Amino acid sequence: MNMLEVKNLTFKYDNHNFILDNLSFNIKHNELISIVGGSGCGKSTLIKILAGIEKNFNGTVQLKSISYMPQSNTLLPWRTILENILLPIEIKKGNKKIEKEKAISLLKRFDLLEYSDSYPKELSGGMKQRISLIRTLMSGGDLLLLDEPFSALDAITREDLQNWLLNLISTLKKSMIFITHDIDEAIFLSHRIFVCSKKPLSKFKEFLVPENITLEKKIHLRKEILSIIKGDNFYEKN
Repeated sequence: MNMLEVKNLTFKYDNHNFILDNLSFNIKHNELISIVGGSGCGKSTLIKILAGIEKNFNGTVQLKSISYMPQSNTLLPWRTILENILLPIEIKKGNKKIEKEKAISLLKRFDLLEYSDSYPKELSGGMKQRISLIRTLMSGGDLLLLDEPFSALDAITREDLQNWLLNLISTLKKSMIFITHDIDEAIFLSHRIFVCSKKPLSKFKEFLVPENITLEKKIHLRKEILSIIKGDNFYEKN
């Protein structure tokens, strides 16, 4: 069984044109997927449907447990890092003692335990995103939904976090859907890349990313993905 199966997904906001129209795809266990496309192509709408934020859709969405992280880190400035991480547990009224031990274990595993009593204002942007990712993991989902989590970071911090994220996912054996505008980021993080172009979004153009991809193949793949995003011969290639 796949981690996620989406069949004939259709969605539109009230009095607007369709954004998604009979979209179907699947995600396998331990698979890392990136979705790329221009602004307004339906990427974030799709993630919100999968996360249960948008509910008024047609079609079938079959998925196991998920963890969702929006673009903003949404850390509460008056709570310590550990208190921020435990916030979802408090909202769900979970076992705080057990979950606190889990949170401390995650902080320790990823060399962040020393920041547990710090406040968000004391951390850099990259550190805040690390903490936000750990808080996302606290919900226990097997599928991570990440909506452009590194878009506001500088290039060096972004590259560092990309490597950190891959290590985190590999260690914890999670699947991932990663939304990004950055094609190079998608190539680096993914097993498969889903590219969307014209609206309404009815199908993805899929690309497999070879393991240990060469620079030459990376350049070729980047050009092909970019041409699709720009709308060049999208339907002729499908």
